[in-house]
Amino acid sequence: MRKKTLSLIRPPKLNPGDMVGVVAPAGPVDKHQMQIGLDVISEMGFQPVPGRHSYSRSRYFAGDDLQRAKDIMDMVCNPKVKAIFCARGGYGTNRILEHLDAKVIRANAKIFVGSSDITILLHYLYLQCGMVGFHGPMVAGSFGRAPMNQSRKQFKNILMGEPSSLHCRKAKVFSKGIATGKITGGCLTLLCRSLGTPYEIQTRNRILFLEDVGEPLYKLDGMLWQLKAAGKLRGVRGIIFGEMVNCNPQKPGDGKLKDVLADLFPNPNIPILTHCPIGHSKEIWTLPFETQATLDASAKSLELKNCGVK
Repeated sequence: MRKKTLSLIRPPKLNPGDMVGVVAPAGPVDKHQMQIGLDVISEMGFQPVPGRHSYSRSRYFAGDDLQRAKDIMDMVCNPKVKAIFCARGGYGTNRILEHLDAKVIRANAKIFVGSSDITILLHYLYLQCGMVGFHGPMVAGSFGRAPMNQSRKQFKNILMGEPSSLHCRKAKVFSKGIATGKITGGCLTLLCRSLGTPYEIQTRNRILFLEDVGEPLYKLDGMLWQLKAAGKLRGVRGIIFGEMVNCNPQKPGDGKLKDVLADLFPNPNIPILTHCPIGHSKEIWTLPFETQATLDASAKSLELKNCGVK
């Protein structure tokens, strides 16, 4: 757990022309998608530099655990690198956390952006380093797969310290209301995997966002009830669900996500939105962890107090 005396650091904002490191903490990277993503980052006005082992492969990882951890620490310690973007998710980030140096990361605070399997690294940054991390698009896994024109703009703006309001017309209101709290969350599978570890998600007084991909509806049901049993839905001020891409019922009659939520929250007294662009969607919001925000379910909006950078 993060020490209570460890104050939260907001990393420096990006400026035009800044060098940004690109690392692969989890699964192996598709070179074609990576190149497309690198071009997108270049078009934003930054200079992307892939880590030494970005294209390595060891089983279902982008290189072995030490190689993936070293790429991160090399970028952290390189004074020319002003931010670190993750190439993709997959699996493996949890295996490298013990090889990272929290004190060095905190002493060289930089923007970290990622999602999916990177969820666990973002919670590590908060709990062990006392730093704001950013849940958002990845170079190959997001920008390399879809145009994401709206996401590109918001991604660039927030990392450069330019505030923007987040709205989603396609969002669905499960429970009305307005709530203010710090943002936390990520991929549901990884949040359940964090329970009982030093990287366990802290949810009290937070606006919790949840997303996942390719999980049958009954597994979403199971993971949400696991969070509830672990006390992680107690004291939450509001919840935002992503589009839950390809998380479908397996048989007719299995119901929909709203049926799962109706069982989970029979008398909801907090605002809850679903179908928002978080995680594995064709558009993805960039969200700074532990940043104060106001969720207005009726307006389908999330207003950030600041961009998470200084």
